[in-house]
Amino acid sequence: MSSLINRIASDEILEQAFEWLCKKRKDYHFNADVWQLRRSWSEKKVLIQKLLRTGKFKFRELKLVKTRDKVIEWWHSIDALVLKAISIVFRDHLSPHLSSRCFHLSGTGGIYGACFNGSS
Repeated sequence: MSSLINRIASDEILEQAFEWLCKKRKDYHFNADVWQLRRSWSEKKVLIQKLLRTGKFKFRELKLVKTRDKVIEWWHSIDALVLKAISIVFRDHLSPHLSSRCFHLSGTGGIYGACFNGSS
């Protein structure tokens, strides 16, 4: 398990997750926490790595933003970044063990693959 944690906390994976987060939240409000994370990324990354490697990282509560039409569930930026890092590592770690018929995964054909895979 420690090798997975070390991979999640690696510079490479956290930088990939940070790039993803920056793209996903590029149009967020100027007061959103993503901008503070972007400004102090080099310091925050070191802190995140330390917390992950020592087992002390804790996710914050999921925020619910209610509008007239819907409720939006919103993760704090650091939490979203760590979740993305986990998903990158687990995707790579688990992919050799997953069925080729898991069409919901990225790059496996989606709905078209599920409906038309192997039938012509």
